[in-house]
Amino acid sequence: MYIYISLSIYIHFSPRIYPCRALCVRQVEAESQELVDGSLIDLCGATLLWRTADGLSRTPTLKHLEALRQEINAARPQCPVGFNTLAFPSMRRKDTPDEKQPWVYLQCGHVHGFHNWGHRREEREEGREGRQRECPMCRAKGPYVPLWLGCEAGFYVDAAPPTHAFGPCGHVCSEKTAGFWSQIPLPHGTHTFHAACPFCAQQLSGEQGFVRLIFQGPLD
Repeated sequence: MYIYISLSIYIHFSPRIYPCRALCVRQVEAESQELVDGSLIDLCGATLLWRTADGLSRTPTLKHLEALRQEINAARPQCPVGFNTLAFPSMRRKDTPDEKQPWVYLQCGHVHGFHNWGHRREEREEGREGRQRECPMCRAKGPYVPLWLGCEAGFYVDAAPPTHAFGPCGHVCSEKTAGFWSQIPLPHGTHTFHAACPFCAQQLSGEQGFVRLIFQGPLD
C-alpha cells in the first residue's frame, strides 16, 4: 500500500512483524542525517521515500505516463509468433490481463502476446503448467509474465520512455529507474534486506532484477 503525503513522502507498508519486546538498532557510520532527494526512512514496518520538489520536477507526471503508454501502443508492437497487435492497458490496473496485453519472457526480454505453449516437458508430462516457459524466439527458459506500466510517477528517477521490466512482476519503467531500484536494498522482515519492485514491493529476481524489453514492430 502506498500513501502520498504533501511533503513529498511516499510510504510503503511492508510485511514486517516485530516482537513486542524486540528493538532493532544498527550503528551507521559516516552517514548524514540530512534528507536528500531519494532518501529512504525505515520506521519499523513502513519504508518512506523522501522526494524533494526539485526531484519530483524531473519525474514524469501521470499525464506524461499516459502519453508514453499511448506512444508505445501507437507504434503497434506485434507478437512475433501470433502476429497480433499488442497494447498496454489503461493506467487503471485490471485484475486480469486483457487479450491485447503484452507478455514478456524475463530471461531474454522478448515481448509476445499471451500463448499457452512453451511449457517445460516435465510439466506437460505431469499435467501441470508452471511459470517457466521456453521463448520461441531464442529458446531461453524462464518466467513468462504480463507487462504492466508502473503508474506511480514518484518512483521514477527520470522521464525517459519505459523500456525495461522488473522481474518477477513485469512492471515496466525507464532504464534508469529499473537500474536505481535494483541497487536499493529495502528492509524485509527484521534482519534482512533485498531489492524490490517499487510499484508492488515484490522481491526482485534474476541476475539484475530487470530486463530490457525487445518489441517487434508491425510487419506491414
